[in-house]
Amino acid sequence: MNKIEAHITKLFRDIPDSGRKKEVMQEIIQNLSEKVTDLVTQGCTEDEAVQKAIEDFGDIDDIRKELENSAQLIQTKNLGLSLAFSVWGGILITALFIFINFYYTPEHIWFVYPVFAVIWWPMSILFYRLSKVKGRSMAFPYSVAGFVLILSLILFINFYYTPSTVWFVYPAFAAVWWPISLFFFQTHKKDRKDDNLD
Repeated sequence: MNKIEAHITKLFRDIPDSGRKKEVMQEIIQNLSEKVTDLVTQGCTEDEAVQKAIEDFGDIDDIRKELENSAQLIQTKNLGLSLAFSVWGGILITALFIFINFYYTPEHIWFVYPVFAVIWWPMSILFYRLSKVKGRSMAFPYSVAGFVLILSLILFINFYYTPSTVWFVYPAFAAVWWPISLFFFQTHKKDRKDDNLD
């Protein structure tokens, strides 16, 4: 690898890999190599020509922004496809479990347990996609949604099997610490950030 290639590779190393990135790098390397050849023809030594070409090229802030935006759009699109796949997959799997439950064992409702696990698939992808689109953590909203899901399962178990005894509050009390902890953690983190700005 010559000095031009090494320099360009170093400039682009923090940018996510993509086909567009490779094309841009190759184009810049070719243009700089041609410039070095012209400078050498004009009487510069090769080292002088390389140094001048690199200095004249400058930084890649605008190119970096363009490539990062392009990579983010591709990632968002891929996450959108993953979300759609997980939603439809979850619906089909849920339909299968409901059919098996009510066709073979209609006297006992058990499909809610595998469905409880299946729902986490699209829900996790949804909040991950939102975190990328919004550019901030979605840990707290995710924990709230998770708590609601867990509470729903606990309520079902309680009132389906032992409707005469209300006990769901005890596991619900344990589960609610997840969103509460994240809420105070993020509030504390925001306060520290505000203090640092002051």
